[in-house]
Amino acid sequence: MPIILRLLNRFLLVLLCTGMLAGQVHAESGGEAAVKTAFLYNFLKFIDWPDAVSHQDAYHLCTTNNDQLGDSLMVLANKSINNKPIAIHRDIAGKDLKTCHMVFIAASENAAAIVNDLKNLPIVTISDKAGFIQQNGIIGLVPIDNRLGFEINLDQANSVGIHIHAQLLKLAKYVKSTH
Repeated sequence: MPIILRLLNRFLLVLLCTGMLAGQVHAESGGEAAVKTAFLYNFLKFIDWPDAVSHQDAYHLCTTNNDQLGDSLMVLANKSINNKPIAIHRDIAGKDLKTCHMVFIAASENAAAIVNDLKNLPIVTISDKAGFIQQNGIIGLVPIDNRLGFEINLDQANSVGIHIHAQLLKLAKYVKSTH
């Protein structure tokens, strides 16, 4: 476990040094928002969607109401992955979430209801709500020794045709898989 934390810390340091998380962080919540934003960006890099979804013109990263990510999320609006831009859509609800590649569900939202609405679609659901992967969410952001880590529900990802790269699975605190 300490090796994973060191790798994550080094990774975040590299992001800070390369400008990914540009700007000064003045409040703890701002720092946490920047870390969550870095996770979202890297999740996009290490996930493959089914062909029907992967051929879209951009990666659509959506958030629900009150995402608590502040301005840090807007850093991703100028980024691309494999020459495909990242389109940021905030405060999205209901059927509009069904066009997203990835949905960040705020802890204050009814995550179970949102996941249920999206359960058969190839959409990566992510939340910082406790117990998120037990509610069939795909990636749960969790505290680990005063740092942020993540868990993956590989069974749910596989059931909707989403492939999560081994590099990402190795960094997860926990991977829920029956295989």
